[in-house]
Amino acid sequence: MRPTEYPTQTSIFYALPAMAAAVPTIPAYVLLPSYYGDDLGLGLAITGAVLLLVRMIDMLTDPVVGWLSDKTGNRKIWTGVGAVIAGIGLWYLFSPPEKPDALYLLIWASVLFLGWTMFQVPYLAWGADLSGDYKKRTSLTALREGAGLIGIVLAGAIPVLINAPDRASEIQTLAIVTLTLGAVFIALMIWQVPDPIAQHKRTKSAANGMGSGNLVKTLRLGMRSLRDNRLFMRLLAAWMINGLAAGLPAVCFPLFVRYYLKLDQDSENILILLYFAAAIIAIPLWVVMACRVGKHRVWCLAMVMAIMAFVFVPVLDAGDFGAFAVICLVTGAALGADLALPPAIQADVDDWDRYRFGVRRTALLFALWNMTNKLAMALAAGIALPILGVFGLTDGGDEKTGALIVLVLIYAVIPIVLKAGAIGMMWRFPLDSTHQVAIRRRLSRRTV
Repeated sequence: MRPTEYPTQTSIFYALPAMAAAVPTIPAYVLLPSYYGDDLGLGLAITGAVLLLVRMIDMLTDPVVGWLSDKTGNRKIWTGVGAVIAGIGLWYLFSPPEKPDALYLLIWASVLFLGWTMFQVPYLAWGADLSGDYKKRTSLTALREGAGLIGIVLAGAIPVLINAPDRASEIQTLAIVTLTLGAVFIALMIWQVPDPIAQHKRTKSAANGMGSGNLVKTLRLGMRSLRDNRLFMRLLAAWMINGLAAGLPAVCFPLFVRYYLKLDQDSENILILLYFAAAIIAIPLWVVMACRVGKHRVWCLAMVMAIMAFVFVPVLDAGDFGAFAVICLVTGAALGADLALPPAIQADVDDWDRYRFGVRRTALLFALWNMTNKLAMALAAGIALPILGVFGLTDGGDEKTGALIVLVLIYAVIPIVLKAGAIGMMWRFPLDSTHQVAIRRRLSRRTV
């Protein structure tokens, strides 16, 4: 099947839902653990354990949703239904009672992440379906992730603009914005963006792909061949390691600002805004560099830049807003590469997988990709919060030297080690633009 190249307008309509989906990212990944664990009094250890359980359960749904999306050959239905379910979970999770218990957090976090999976896995696969060109695929991914970052910056700007009286009002406002934008942008995408796989689901390509067989058989055969796809496993491992390196600072960020730097909530909101604004500004630069140097090399350079910034975290003192703002700007710029480049590399690896094994399983691959990211975030919350709880970070009293040392280790030192490992795995990654163009040319000659 020779892919159709769609106009820029199609790419914009495809990217817009990422903006809505990204608005709750800060509350869900950064603020929610400390909000439930500290502000609402559930406790860091219990909150971390519940979120780890939710993430582990949530990961099991990724390959199922990926298989169903490939089998049905329809991305639109899954993204629409998933968005509705996620919206319901989002509202209840972001509008908790005054004293929620662990069961409340477990139920509504599970609903949110189930819907998120049903939306996100087909959504990512849909983007890979829209273009097979090495450079345009990078631009499409960058446009989607850039829209997502705009949503995150919007989420960071709203608390500053509305001057919310407390964290509860801030998070509930973000939920309302998310639901409003999601309803508009996802409807526009379903209406305006074509679904290439649905259009060709009766062709030999769809018939011979992941649409045949039952789930268990498909996953068993798929996992067996994925072990032979060393490019995918190598990229997935680097993505997992770097995801953990990003997840630990994200989970600890509010605690670091509050207990180590001793800054107020307004300062925290400004720092978050600076962090994600830097990511948006940097994305076009990373895209240009990736088209000239190669995606994997530029991603490695961005990770090196983040390491250089984290090195200075241990020397900060209480009240060092300006110095930490610079660190947020540098690591935020590096985040732009983390978001834009690895999914584009993964789409290229999907081409190699289809060429090597003769089946289309784009959604399944992105499901495993999504599952790995969730595992990294689950481990981040499940490791960091209970450890900090044991060391008494949020307990009363002024003597917290040991807890603050552990906080710095988790926030900055461990991520440095992890990112160094990811760089070692990706620096000599063999799939570049020359190889990808050759693979696409060979795929176009097949009647698949």
